[in-house]
Amino acid sequence: MIAFFFIIIGLIIMLFGIIGMIILPEFLLRIHSSTKCGVTGAVNILVGLMIHSGNIDYIFRFGLIITFLFVTAPIIAHTLAVFHLQEKNIETDGDSDDTDPEKRS
Repeated sequence: MIAFFFIIIGLIIMLFGIIGMIILPEFLLRIHSSTKCGVTGAVNILVGLMIHSGNIDYIFRFGLIITFLFVTAPIIAHTLAVFHLQEKNIETDGDSDDTDPEKRS
């Protein structure tokens, strides 16, 4: 019963992420919505599957998937945001192109 509760909560959280992707106006806000809701919803679903399976082998595998999600999701979102900002010609992290001799003079 608790396993299904986690799965339903994960699906609801993912639904909020989908709604955020649809209604949020800016690309960076949409990335934030999809990343946070996607990871949180997926972790809830995987925890529900861990509880439902009860098998230590599956619990270990689902734990590895959760770890992989926590490691890769922020990196993917950051990479997409950096590419988006570079495409809009916005300088990030204070990096300016001062090394170009033509722009210095």
